[in-house]
Amino acid sequence: MDERTDAIPPVADVEYPCDVCGKEAGPYSGRGRKPRKCPEHKRGTSSSTPKTRGNNAVLAGQAVDALCQLNAFAGVGLMMTGYRATASALADREEAFREQAYAALVTDPALCRMILRAGTTSGKVSLIIAYAMLGAGIAPTAIVEYKSKQLLKEQAQEE
Repeated sequence: MDERTDAIPPVADVEYPCDVCGKEAGPYSGRGRKPRKCPEHKRGTSSSTPKTRGNNAVLAGQAVDALCQLNAFAGVGLMMTGYRATASALADREEAFREQAYAALVTDPALCRMILRAGTTSGKVSLIIAYAMLGAGIAPTAIVEYKSKQLLKEQAQEE
């Protein structure tokens, strides 16, 4: 016996049941193979999602990542100009922004493509942002350490 058919509950009034879910597998004209899977479970197709050129969820995720990189870059700029509380507030709201932007972009693949064409996700921009964030993160510590060393040096010269 086939294990697949043992797990499928019988469905009333189904001439050709789907091997996966048991729903009607589709019309059969009497020629060729009999249908074995419903449109939802056929390989490469899905009746519940419309066919698009790209996967909207993937495009939206990439576009949101690009926008979050821009937000991070703005945060670095705010930190470097002395607006640390504003940069912190921006960082605190990133997750909410990410969710809201994703929900908005998943419905508009054209807007996602436009955001991605802007080139904000290129490797060069990402690397620059990563170094800027690294520098902004260690700069306050480096400044404090530099000032304390200068103070110790001045005290040693006075003695």
